Amino acid sequence: MFGFFKKKPVTALDSMINAVYGNAPPKKRADLGHATNLASELLVHVVDVREISEHVIALDSGPIPYSTHELALMVALNFFAKPALVSHLFDAQLLARMRAVEWYQQNLVAPMLVETFETILYELYKPGR
Repeated sequence: MFGFFKKKPVTALDSMINAVYGNAPPKKRADLGHATNLASELLVHVVDVREISEHVIALDSGPIPYSTHELALMVALNFFAKPALVSHLFDAQLLARMRAVEWYQQNLVAPMLVETFETILYELYKPGR
């Protein structure tokens, strides 16, 4: 009658969040300082920590309820994908991919995010590229 009971339309982002986290996604729970440190470690300290922190804050301000480790992975992925950094991060991406699998095995990251991380890094850093 007054629109009180109308459902919010489902967006593509809502669908993606539900695909990653299920129909009842968790509340935001990332520790931004820890995520910044983890991302810096994944990037073997090649990228300035202030720049990483800016990306952590920006990504956390969005609607996706990343865990601390998921946020670190997605921020690191942003830097791994920068063409200017690819040659500097070749060895780091191998270690980061192994770390992502460890976090997955410890249930610290959503499987779909690890798969995305792995797929993108494989394409960016595969031999003969």
